[in-house]
Amino acid sequence: MSAELQQSLSELQQAFDAQGGDKAEVSQKLAKLKLELAQSGLYFAPPTADPQDLVAARSILEIGAFHALRQGNLKSYAAYNFALQPFYSNLESESIIPASPNRPVTLGLHLLALLSEGLLTEFHTLVETLKVEQLNDVFVRLPVDLERWLMEGAYNKVYRARDRVPREEFGFLLERLMGTVRGQIAATIESSYPSLPLSSAATLLFFKAGETSALTAFANERGWVLSPSTQTFTFPKSTRPDIALAAVEPSGASSAAVDALKGKGVMRGVPMVSMVGPALKLAQQLETIV
Repeated sequence: MSAELQQSLSELQQAFDAQGGDKAEVSQKLAKLKLELAQSGLYFAPPTADPQDLVAARSILEIGAFHALRQGNLKSYAAYNFALQPFYSNLESESIIPASPNRPVTLGLHLLALLSEGLLTEFHTLVETLKVEQLNDVFVRLPVDLERWLMEGAYNKVYRARDRVPREEFGFLLERLMGTVRGQIAATIESSYPSLPLSSAATLLFFKAGETSALTAFANERGWVLSPSTQTFTFPKSTRPDIALAAVEPSGASSAAVDALKGKGVMRGVPMVSMVGPALKLAQQLETIV
């Protein structure tokens, strides 16, 4: 099967690498080859198969993973990435086949996918298994840096990382990660202000000038209401309880104690305003740089 499989791989690679190529053609070739790999058993990385066939099968699955991300198909990417793991963890580690030159790329994409899905436990577990030279690779370094910036709250660095993606496939996952970041920022805004000018919201949420439609779509998903006359977003009323009051009521405290605590818990706008205010000023300063 080696000669036929190698020819099919060559044709697939050529279609995938073609500038402005037909993505539908790549999808069709992948579907056909994926079926052939499953029928021959190569899809499951059998260690007794011809090493050349195993290398070709691995390359086909790697192209499939890359193509899925270029198409924005996370489900398809996850399936290809899952199928690749036995090739890396079993066949390569046992020296049955040589290490893939694409391994740093697929590893970096795997880490970024975990990060974009908020699977931090899985992310850290995988990072802990990596060697120093792997962590220093440019494709792996990016998601590791992104995770650190997220923990530091350095969202501006996450935003700017979009301009230095090492490969096209990273762009889709980084956009998903920015969606998560914007959701976190938006939750803080909603807890801090009853309303916010559209221009300030755009700056704080890292929407560039000309991305107003994207901002309004994001706002609509969260139930924000935009006033056409004032160009101001109004946020849904907070339903968060007064924590101080909730803490004493179950204990059977006196009504006088309860009355004294009313309004002294975590109320809308306190203390989050003190956090978002400086952040908004910082974001406005960054806007002049970006």
